[in-house]
Amino acid sequence: MFRAFSRSYCERNEGTRIMKQLQKKSQKPKTIRVPYRETGIILPLIIITGLTFLIYIPALSNGLLLWDDHTYTWQNPFLKNFDFFRVFSFSSFYMGHYHPLTMLWLHMEYLLFPKGVPGMYDGLNPFWFHLNNIVIHLANTSLVFYIIYELKGRKEWVTAAVTALLFGIHPMHVESVAWVSELKDVLYSLFFLASLLVYIFYIKTNRFLILALSFVLFILSDLSKAQAITLPVLFFVIDYYQGRKLSLKTALEKVPFLLLSVFFGILAVKASVAGYVVNGVQTSIVMNVMNGCYSFLDYIFRMFVPVNLCAVHPYSYSILSDLPFWFYLLPIILAGLIFLAFITARRSRDFMFGFLFYAVTISVMLKLVPVGDCLVNERYSYIPYIGLFFIIGQLISGYLEKDQLKYLVYTMFFLIVTACSILSVHRIKDWKDNSTFYEDMVQKYPGFWRGYYGQSVLYYKNGEYDKAFETADKACSLNPPAAPYAMRGTLYLEHQKKYDLAIADFNKLLNLKEKDNHFNIIAHSSLGQAFFNKGDFTRANAEYSKAIGLDPENTLAYIKRGTICADNLGRYDEAMSDFRKVLDMDPSQKEAALGIGYCYYRRNMTSEAISAFGKAIALDTSDGRLYYFRALAFAQAKRFSEAIADGMKSKQLGYNISESDLQHWNSQRKQ
Repeated sequence: MFRAFSRSYCERNEGTRIMKQLQKKSQKPKTIRVPYRETGIILPLIIITGLTFLIYIPALSNGLLLWDDHTYTWQNPFLKNFDFFRVFSFSSFYMGHYHPLTMLWLHMEYLLFPKGVPGMYDGLNPFWFHLNNIVIHLANTSLVFYIIYELKGRKEWVTAAVTALLFGIHPMHVESVAWVSELKDVLYSLFFLASLLVYIFYIKTNRFLILALSFVLFILSDLSKAQAITLPVLFFVIDYYQGRKLSLKTALEKVPFLLLSVFFGILAVKASVAGYVVNGVQTSIVMNVMNGCYSFLDYIFRMFVPVNLCAVHPYSYSILSDLPFWFYLLPIILAGLIFLAFITARRSRDFMFGFLFYAVTISVMLKLVPVGDCLVNERYSYIPYIGLFFIIGQLISGYLEKDQLKYLVYTMFFLIVTACSILSVHRIKDWKDNSTFYEDMVQKYPGFWRGYYGQSVLYYKNGEYDKAFETADKACSLNPPAAPYAMRGTLYLEHQKKYDLAIADFNKLLNLKEKDNHFNIIAHSSLGQAFFNKGDFTRANAEYSKAIGLDPENTLAYIKRGTICADNLGRYDEAMSDFRKVLDMDPSQKEAALGIGYCYYRRNMTSEAISAFGKAIALDTSDGRLYYFRALAFAQAKRFSEAIADGMKSKQLGYNISESDLQHWNSQRKQ
């Protein structure tokens, strides 16, 4: 009996011990299976990234374009001398954006990349900038694969492969990768996708530190480009797809993300206004909604039919006129897509998830507010297309399970991949150099001003002024904003000497409804030069004053106005005030120091003039003109030996000094 009790007792305790061990195991925190340990998916991932890289190899021989590349690279003031506190300041914007991490990344590229030909792109080598964009794009393609792979529960890797492959090779993504200026696009996407992947890990593990890591990556994404602000809303879409119910906990965990989105969204609006990216044209709410519907559907259409791709896709109508009748059909089509998504959601969440992914991420880039003069920009599709590619991936994965359709699906997908690859390679060639880039724009949109204006700028920089005028004139005939008028006016002013026509162009620029402070400053400064050339010094002075009013730090306008006051109007006090302001802003401005000396000279304040000219010479000892003016001051002071010495120095440095002046000073010295 005792043995029976003992056996029963031991069995019960053994059962208890086993149950406790099982409970301990179940209480252990969940672990994350690192994706790269899944050896079965390495081969498809290598094939996807390898094909993507092969397609983008031609981009490595592309140059830098006069389509923002110059302002982001060799003309970027922060490329060589990076001011961390200024760039990361919340009041500091560049090119209509707040993207300090992108600026820092460009600075690091400048420091780390080998240099190129000194006389081209200020010594920068485009190869490395293009390689950088391509490498980040490959990383993004891999992240897309892992996001879908984790999202589908690590079972349907075919969906992940199709989504990632289409993401990597689609022609609509070429602009984001082959255009150096769009580093901000691939860079924000890198942190955006990484944050999204980490959030999926958080859902599986429920660990706060993983959520915190996702938040840090989200900050980095926002600091790269404001388009990242849609990520918190996308988290809700992920929750929906994963069957995660909305609760107080799931809502509160996203509050820091949402607050950050609002903050960076406000910064983005301020940056756009500061950079004059938002149009000054007022349009109706109905028109704005219709524009949003158009661009929403147009991106979907271009995913399936990626032809006639271009760096610009302008409005097909004037935003100041009535909408075409067919625009009113667009909300009906969009409503049909939404209805289809809801209908299919009853059976599967796949279509609804892909549709919501696209809708959420593209929402902030729709033209609900008139921004720029293009209704569609290819680069905006970079992240949103993941949702549409996911739908295609799910369809292909599903049809592959049906034996009777398997080979047909393989054939169709092969044709799709081949077509995308060929179109992407050809699209990359359009970004090769300025000539091919603007020619592509002119050919695809011959009724749009931008291509002709770009050609005009290119011809102007190459010294082909007749061609520059011809293309600028063509651009001006197409109802453009300020830029073409500024270019044609400059050509009238500087090269054709047709001052009245130049004045007409700059006045037309100032009277445009779409105001642009940058071009208004150019217009007033150029009008000042035109009136000066005509001998109307009073009006010239007034125009430079207007330029200074718009830009109080415009040192050139101060120098021009000061010179007119001193040399033509005899208003020496005003002239000296302007020159001193210039020296306060920039002590290295020799023209301002020269101007002060000239004012003293004209007032017969000889010793002060000699001192001021000496300061100008100290700023540039190779300028013979400065020695000539000091020679005049020495002669005025009857110090002819010093006047002759400066005069000879001036002549030695190439300044065309009059021989009669030297002879006169020599004769005066002998007396």
